[in-house]
Amino acid sequence: MKVLEQLYDSVIDVADFFQMFLTVGYGASYRKMQGRLEQIKNNRAQPSTEQYTKQNYYNFLYKLKRAGFIQEKPKGQNKVLAITKKGLEYLLVLQNQAKKRLPTTSYPKKPNKTFIIVAFDIPETERKKRNWLRTVLKNLELKMVQKSLWLGKTKIPEELLKDLHRLKLINFVEIFEITKVGSLKQLA
Repeated sequence: MKVLEQLYDSVIDVADFFQMFLTVGYGASYRKMQGRLEQIKNNRAQPSTEQYTKQNYYNFLYKLKRAGFIQEKPKGQNKVLAITKKGLEYLLVLQNQAKKRLPTTSYPKKPNKTFIIVAFDIPETERKKRNWLRTVLKNLELKMVQKSLWLGKTKIPEELLKDLHRLKLINFVEIFEITKVGSLKQLA
């Protein structure tokens, strides 16, 4: 009866009907059948993820070709993509921008039994890097004692030390590990 009611109310594509009927299960209500049929129609109307990804890829290649950054060249019976002189110049610009970009502010946090003190005196000309370092220390759950003095019980990640070297900040930063707390007992 439910099948006939569904067919009576609307003309349904045979494939959609069978998919709906097989997926809702025996004894499903009329409303559930209609809902499932709507899902099937909507899914069919939307391109698959694979199609969407493929289309994005081709759109991206088209934009690169139109901008003059890449070109197709014949190679035997096939065509290959090659970077143009304009594309190479743009690549160098992007690489320079990437070198200037600051690294992430999220590093893995590992608890430490002893206190760590981070003190820094980064010049005003490097303000963005200084603010980046403050954000990193805050994310590592160190507490600000003064703007350039931070305290906590978190190990300093090796990746952070490498980034400090890469950003040429290592000479402006001092990191101490306190093994005897002294007057810091109230913070422990």
